[in-house]
Amino acid sequence: MGGNSRKFKRAEKSKIKLKGAKLPKGTNVTKTNFKVRKIVLPDQIKQRNLGDAAVLSSRSLTVKDCLAKLKQSNQASKLDGLRGLREILAKLPSEVTENHLSTAVKSIASLTIDEEREVRRDSYKTLGLLFAAAQQENVLPFFDILLSFLRCAMTHIQPRVQEDALLLLDTYLQYLPRLVLLNRDKIFPQFLDMISKLRSESKPERTLTVTLNKQTTSTRWRTRVLMRLIGMLRILINHKKSGGESGAKDLQKTDQTEAMETDDTSNPFTTAAFQDSFETLKVNNMFDYKADVHYPLIRHKLHQTCPLGSLFRKSLGEGKLTLADQVDEGGKLKTYVQMLMPLLFESWLEVRPNSSESSEHVLTHEAAITLGMLLDISILLWELVVCYDKETNGPHLTQWFRSQYGADFGSHILKGFPYYQSPGAKNRSKTTGLPDEVKERNVDEKCYQQNFNICYLYCCLNENFRSDQTNKHYDKVTSYVERCVSNWKFRSPEIAAQLLKVLRFMLLETESSALSLGINQNTRALLKTLLEVYIQSKLPQDTRNRILILFCDIIVLNDRLWREYGQEIFTLWLRMLPNLLRKPVVDFAVLKALLCLAKQRNGIFLQSLEENVDGIVDNLKKIQVVNEQYRNEGLILLINLLFWIGRKEVLEQLLQKDRVQQMGLEDGVRDYFRKTLKIRLLSL
Repeated sequence: MGGNSRKFKRAEKSKIKLKGAKLPKGTNVTKTNFKVRKIVLPDQIKQRNLGDAAVLSSRSLTVKDCLAKLKQSNQASKLDGLRGLREILAKLPSEVTENHLSTAVKSIASLTIDEEREVRRDSYKTLGLLFAAAQQENVLPFFDILLSFLRCAMTHIQPRVQEDALLLLDTYLQYLPRLVLLNRDKIFPQFLDMISKLRSESKPERTLTVTLNKQTTSTRWRTRVLMRLIGMLRILINHKKSGGESGAKDLQKTDQTEAMETDDTSNPFTTAAFQDSFETLKVNNMFDYKADVHYPLIRHKLHQTCPLGSLFRKSLGEGKLTLADQVDEGGKLKTYVQMLMPLLFESWLEVRPNSSESSEHVLTHEAAITLGMLLDISILLWELVVCYDKETNGPHLTQWFRSQYGADFGSHILKGFPYYQSPGAKNRSKTTGLPDEVKERNVDEKCYQQNFNICYLYCCLNENFRSDQTNKHYDKVTSYVERCVSNWKFRSPEIAAQLLKVLRFMLLETESSALSLGINQNTRALLKTLLEVYIQSKLPQDTRNRILILFCDIIVLNDRLWREYGQEIFTLWLRMLPNLLRKPVVDFAVLKALLCLAKQRNGIFLQSLEENVDGIVDNLKKIQVVNEQYRNEGLILLINLLFWIGRKEVLEQLLQKDRVQQMGLEDGVRDYFRKTLKIRLLSL
């Protein structure tokens, strides 16, 4: 080290040193004889700066710039591109949907399986805005791409991507419900794979899987998946009950045409069916008197061609599914039920308390939420089965459903009925790590929603529940419902509506085989209790109207059922009904129910109507009919109700000139009143 420093010092001393030297004159002057060129901007940047600011994001990015940023590997660039697209969609959605829809769908959908969680969540938000702006018909050509990314996310190797796949499915369900409905057979297998696996490749039965990862328990993860299943089933139920919209039918034609070419008919989840079943016959509108004329025996959906495969297939019983059943909608629905119902029972057995029978009905908050979702899914599956049997005019699938799962429902679910929530369970659930969407499901301490669903589903799964005299399960159900009716103090209108749904099914809905066996004492006692509560208790007006309509339907829709209950039960109630027409406000649905009683010529009701006719006519100018669709529609129903008065002297008194003028009605309503009563007088 020392030798090197000496060498450095010697080298420094040997350098030539200029002392007092100065630079020549003029060498330190700045030169100004250089040339300047103009900065020319590209046309694209020029257009972006001078164009409309609505097509730019807050960072002056166009749609193409935002889409280009999505293809970069940097997370910040991807987020910047997604946020820029959302800003442009909020200001000018047509710029994206008309010119860049195809590129935008592909680029944004590719980020739904990105490794970064923030990028995935932002892509879901952007897709939602894009779907809302583009509408379902425009997204249809690109739905196969969206569906492939959804299925890839559902089966992804990373658990976090699988969890976020539920949020992507939420986006599809919210903005593209019809497309999800038409492609449900492609989504359903991967959907079930998230919580279960096949027991064997040859059977549709499944078994529950273990936890998804160490941070999420199997119960919480299964709860999140089942909530999306409820959403899918509700969309399907609404579509079935509404008969399908025209737009959905057009989309279905396109989807079926594509499925014919690619789907495998041996797969029970495919939407393809026999080509002959979908082809419609050409109708010849020219009448040929020589041709044979066929009259249909069943007047149900006469405008549709009946496929031969549906006519000659065997009844849906137990055993291996045939190829025709797999392709047919009923066979697919049966396959879904066979997969789901055992999973629901297993999920309940996993969270059901294992204590003694005395405290078995006490549930934790997590168990109460799980039970509520399992019952919701079971009821939706039952409603799908009922809709299918109505379409095919046969009870094959409902009978199979009852025989297959009625006994399991009684042994697993009704064992600890009725259920209650343990004290303080709802507060303790805040620290259990339940998902936010699960916590939003309110569960009261007495578990009314779960218990009423159990009552409803039990009656659905037991055909002769109303006539069975020795059924212990039905005794528990009727005693619980009667106890709730006697103490009718529900704060939530949803709970009251659910109880009315149960009462309507237990007291009114009936099948021919069940009615032929009579009515047991428990059902008759429940009806008497409901009548007493209606007459004596101060219930909300909406609840009173719905109970009144239920009683009217029992009398009008099934005369034999009314006689089985006993006509003396309804005597006092029928005499009270005309008093409703003397009140200042009446519901339109109540008027329709009273008119049905009058058309049936119920003697007790018509006698009471004649006794109160003066007060009813005087109240015509004051009464207000709520929930009427058109102006004076309620008054027309009231006048039609007075048409059924059978005494001439009463009608003649109402038609007096001074009496009609004192009513204070409009000219058109007053003329209709006179014509209607005059026609009645001529008919007597």
